Amino acid sequence: MNKYQPSNIDVSWQQDPEHMRFVREHLGLTLDNCEKIPDMTRVATYRYERIQEQIVRNDCVGALLFSPMNVRYATETLYAPITNMHSPTRSVFVPNSGSAILYDLATPGLDSLPDFIGELRDAPITAYFIAGDSYAERSRRWAKEIADLVRSHGDGCRRIAIDISEPEFIVALHSQGLEIVNAERIVERAAAIKSDDELLCIVTSISVAERGLTKIREHLQAGITEQALWAHLPYENAINGGGWFEYAILASGERTNPWGRECSGKTIKAGELVSVDTGMIGPFGYGADISRTFHCKPTAPSPEQKRLYQTAIENLSFNIELIRAGMSFREFAKKSWNVPQEFWVRRYNSVAHGVGMGNEWPHIPFAMDWENEDEREGIFEENMVMAIESCIGREDGSECVKLEEMVIVTKGKCQLLSTFPFEEDLLT
Repeated sequence: MNKYQPSNIDVSWQQDPEHMRFVREHLGLTLDNCEKIPDMTRVATYRYERIQEQIVRNDCVGALLFSPMNVRYATETLYAPITNMHSPTRSVFVPNSGSAILYDLATPGLDSLPDFIGELRDAPITAYFIAGDSYAERSRRWAKEIADLVRSHGDGCRRIAIDISEPEFIVALHSQGLEIVNAERIVERAAAIKSDDELLCIVTSISVAERGLTKIREHLQAGITEQALWAHLPYENAINGGGWFEYAILASGERTNPWGRECSGKTIKAGELVSVDTGMIGPFGYGADISRTFHCKPTAPSPEQKRLYQTAIENLSFNIELIRAGMSFREFAKKSWNVPQEFWVRRYNSVAHGVGMGNEWPHIPFAMDWENEDEREGIFEENMVMAIESCIGREDGSECVKLEEMVIVTKGKCQLLSTFPFEEDLLT
C-alpha cells in the first residue's frame, strides 16, 4: 500500500485576516454577527433581469418555470416547495422582455408581489394527484394559452424554455407548433453570478450552518445516534428562518466509507470519525454547503485518522489557492490537486461546484472523468460562489474524511466564505 504522507499542513489560509476584511468591507458584516438584512426587492429584481438576459441570449420567447427553486429565483415567491416538486401548483411565465405572469392555485404567501410580476392567473394544474384523469385535457387547454403568449411576445419566434413538466403538457405544446428547450441552462447560467445582496444572503446562511456545526461538535459524545446529532443542524436552521435540506448526511465510523450515507440510528462510538455535510437552504433561500469531520472523544485519534484528515486539508488548500477569475473550468480540473492512487476510488464526484439557492452550475469533475474537451466549457467569473470538495479515504480503509469549503471568486486569489475551524486533535 502506498503510504502517502501529507506535506507540512498550513491552515493559515482559513484564518486569513484578508477574509474578514473582505467580508466586513465588501458585504458590511462579520460572520459572527449577521445583523445586516439583504434588500430582497433588489435581489429579486437583479435575478429577474439576469433570467431575461439569458432568455434573450438563448433565442427564446420566454421561459415557463415550475421548479420551486427556479420559481423563487425568478419571482421571490415560495410556497410548499417540497410538495411543488412533485405536484406543482405555482409556475411563472417569464417573457424575453416586460412583466411576468405568475400562475398560482390560490395559495397563501402572496400578500405582495414584485413589480415585475404584471399578472396573477389561476394555475391550470396538470399534475395527476390534483387533476386526476382530466390531466390530458387540462394540458391541451393550457398549452393553447401558452402558445397564445408565445405568439404575442415572439415576433414570429416559437421557441420556449421549460424546466420540468408533465409529459402530456410537453406533447400538447409541441402540437401547438412550439419549439421546446431546457430552461435549466437558462436559470443555472443566470444564477451563477451573484449580486452583493445575494452574497449577503449566502454569508447569512453560512453563519447559521456554522452555528449548527458548533452544536454538533458540542454534543458529539459516545452513545449519541447519528440522527440525534444531526438534529442540531436543522434545529438551528429552523429557529433562524431557514428552509429545507437537500440531504441529511452525517455518518460515523465505517459508515463514512464510502462517503454519502444519510444519517441513521447508529450509535456513535468513542474513537470514531464523524463527518457531516450541511447541504442546507438557509435564511433568504440560499444554500450553505460546508463539510467537516470530527473525532469522538475521549480516545485520541489514530495516526491513520490524522493522516487522512491532514491530507484532506492539503487537498482543500491547494485547490483554493488555484482558483482565479478568468481560469477555465478545464484548466482548473487539469491543474487541481493530484489525488494519490490509494485515495482515487473514494474521491468525491467533483473537484468543485457552484452554490447559490442550492448546489448549482458549474459542476467540475476531475479531469480524468471528462468525456470530451468541450463537455463543460466555461470560465470562473467574479462573484461566482464555489464549494471546494475533498473526500479522502482508502477503498480498503475503514473511514473517510470529508471536508468542504465555500469561496467567492474575485480578482486574484479567491476569498473564503466559510470559517468553521478545523480540529486541533486531528492536526497535531
